[in-house]
Amino acid sequence: MNLNQNPIFLTQKRLVHRSGILAAVLLAALVGLSLLAGLVSYLVEPQYFSSFQSLRDAGIIFYAWTLGIESLILVFGVFGRIARVLAEERKAGLWDSNRLTPLKPGQLIIGYWFGPALREFYMGVILAATGLAVVLLGRLPFTLWLETQVLAFCSAAFLGLLAVLAAIVLQKPQNGIGLLIVIFFSQIASMVVPKFFITNFILPVYAIGTLFVDNVISYNQTPDWAGPPHVFSLPIYPMLLSLGLQLVTGIFLWRMAVRKTANPFQSSFFRWEAIALFAVYVFVQQGLLWGIWCGRFPQGISGFYQETPLLSFAYFGTMILAMAILAASSPQPESMRLNALRLGIRTLGAVFFRSSVSLALILTFVVAAALLTQFLYSPAGSWEIYLIVIGNLLAFCLIFSLLLEYCRLRHKRRGAGFVAVWLFVLCVLPFIFAAVFGNVDFIKFSLISPGFAALVASNDQDWNSLSGSLNLLLGIDFGHLLIAGLFFIGWWNEWKKLLARAA
Repeated sequence: MNLNQNPIFLTQKRLVHRSGILAAVLLAALVGLSLLAGLVSYLVEPQYFSSFQSLRDAGIIFYAWTLGIESLILVFGVFGRIARVLAEERKAGLWDSNRLTPLKPGQLIIGYWFGPALREFYMGVILAATGLAVVLLGRLPFTLWLETQVLAFCSAAFLGLLAVLAAIVLQKPQNGIGLLIVIFFSQIASMVVPKFFITNFILPVYAIGTLFVDNVISYNQTPDWAGPPHVFSLPIYPMLLSLGLQLVTGIFLWRMAVRKTANPFQSSFFRWEAIALFAVYVFVQQGLLWGIWCGRFPQGISGFYQETPLLSFAYFGTMILAMAILAASSPQPESMRLNALRLGIRTLGAVFFRSSVSLALILTFVVAAALLTQFLYSPAGSWEIYLIVIGNLLAFCLIFSLLLEYCRLRHKRRGAGFVAVWLFVLCVLPFIFAAVFGNVDFIKFSLISPGFAALVASNDQDWNSLSGSLNLLLGIDFGHLLIAGLFFIGWWNEWKKLLARAA
């Protein structure tokens, strides 16, 4: 079935056209023609534009404005429209009724993927055509227009698929918009050092920026936005890295959306999918950072990048990603009870291998393997930092997994609230104590702090002065693992009760 035969796509297309697209098309055309008129004015009377040094300079500025407006429409407009339409149809019951039709899950997803955002697509096409005129009049390379447009429309398709999945799983349109806001602010934070963070390549901020630098701006003026990124010292063309990451992530998103469409009660991730996607992100991120220390962390090259806690930022992102994957992969108690009835599960060992607790161990092992590349040639003293970081991540993942499943088992629908309370006590409360008592040492006792403290303290090259602090952090890690053991006992007892009821 092609797109024009898909009933969901045709229905959404009819709804978009019925609501009116003329105003949106005219608005996009007006914005594009205004920018084009500005460039034409410069061609006619260049003396009135003192801010532009040449025709090429004027062309790049006007095209950057055109591409920026187009990207906002394609990224925010497409994501918001798809998430809102699909969430509203779920609320009205139309999604469930469409699931009962003979349409395959993939056909259903394609209809909602490409149908609701047609208005934004039309606006993007008009601005892309205007951008081509600006590029030709400004005597800019045609490849600049072609590559930036490919990146813009591929990113819109990628975020559209993410919006479909978000609306299926989260069920509320405001949650989907909240996810986009989180992505946006993560992009802003990582722009300080654009070559070294994977977020600048999943959405092709660096790939687009370096196209402008390579074609127009001098490398010496913007060294952070020029040249290819290096993954384990291997240069990769930025556009290929961005499209590759989007393709790999899109495959997993597609599989998740199809699975949740076919059976809403299934887990979002298969275990191997969660591990594979996590490993891709973690190894690419560590590969982008590898060239700074070349396996000799923290004694790498001197300068700004060595003094900036880049590895700490990457570690924080790894913790957030691990928490999201563990939450998505954690089985619901009711599904485990049904499996116990159907498959005859009676042992806690079988529950352990199906829960996110065993997955937490595997994710920690993946991070340990990826982070090991930064310490391969390090002095003996820095291995204490490595052990602290891995121990902290292990304790965090175990506590989060055990806490999530324990609260779901014991408190049912109120479980999410109790998880939030426990995480506040373990992670945030030490920061409050540090502010109240004026003692920063309290911060080290937070569940998320030992790894950060060890990585930040590694900038100090006097290992003798660090030994006492590192030993304290190792002790805190051990204390967190004891807390994980206590949660494990509660988790064990709650699963025993559920299996007893199923029996």
